[in-house]
Amino acid sequence: MISAISGSLWRPQRLHVQPEFDGSPMDFSYFVDSAEFSLSEARLETELVRRRVPALVPAPADDDRTFKEIVIASRCSSYVAAPIVSKGRVIGLVHADRPGVRDSLDPDDRDRLDAFATFFALVYEQAVLRERICAQRTRLAASFDATDSMLERMQKTELGLRPQPDVRSSVPRRIVEETSAVEVNAVLTFREREILSHIATGATNNQIAQTLVISEGTVKSHVKHILKKLRVPTRAAAAVLYSHQNRR
Repeated sequence: MISAISGSLWRPQRLHVQPEFDGSPMDFSYFVDSAEFSLSEARLETELVRRRVPALVPAPADDDRTFKEIVIASRCSSYVAAPIVSKGRVIGLVHADRPGVRDSLDPDDRDRLDAFATFFALVYEQAVLRERICAQRTRLAASFDATDSMLERMQKTELGLRPQPDVRSSVPRRIVEETSAVEVNAVLTFREREILSHIATGATNNQIAQTLVISEGTVKSHVKHILKKLRVPTRAAAAVLYSHQNRR
C-alpha cells in the first residue's frame, strides 16, 4: 500500500494485491479508497515520518503503536513499512505484508522495502522535474509568442506612423525646371538608368548593390556619373528629374 503524507494527514492512495487475493477477504481496497487519517492516531506511522527509518511489525494486533483499523481491515499477521523521503521531507509511506504465509516477515523484508521506497522517491522526483520542465517550456513558448505578436504590432504601427519620404518636396522647383531639358534616356546608359530607377524609390547604395548583385563601390561610381551627366547636385534631384520625365 502506498500512502501520501500531507502535513499531519495520512492518505492511503493505492493498494496492490496479488491476483490470487483479488476480491478475497485479504483485499481491502474498499477501505483504502478515499481514506484519510490523522497521524496523531497512528503512532507507528508518526515515528516513520519523524525518524525517517523503516519499521518491522511482527505482531500488529498486539502492538499498541499500530493503527488498528487498517490492521483489522487487512487481516495481516505482520507487515513492514518505510517512509518515502524526497528532498529531506517524508512525502509518503509504503506498507507491505505477505498474506497466506505462516512465517513472519524479517529484517531482510524491511530492508528490501526500504530500498524500494528509496528508488520510488527518485522516480517521483524525476517525474516532478519533467513535469516542471514541461510546464516551464510551455510558459516560455507562450511568452515568446506574446512577445513576437507585440513586436509585430509595434512594427506595423511604426510603419503606419512613419512618414514616407517625399524627395520631390525636398528639391526646389527651379532645379526640376533647369534640368528638365536633360533627357535621361539620351544621356544615361542602360545600367545608369537602372540604378537611377532604384534611386527614385529611395533605395540606398547598399540596397541597390544587393538587388543588382554588384559591389557598393560600383554603385557609387555609377551614381557619380549619373549626377554629372544629368547636371544635378544630389541624388534626390536626379530622382525628381527621373520621376518628372517618366510622368511626362
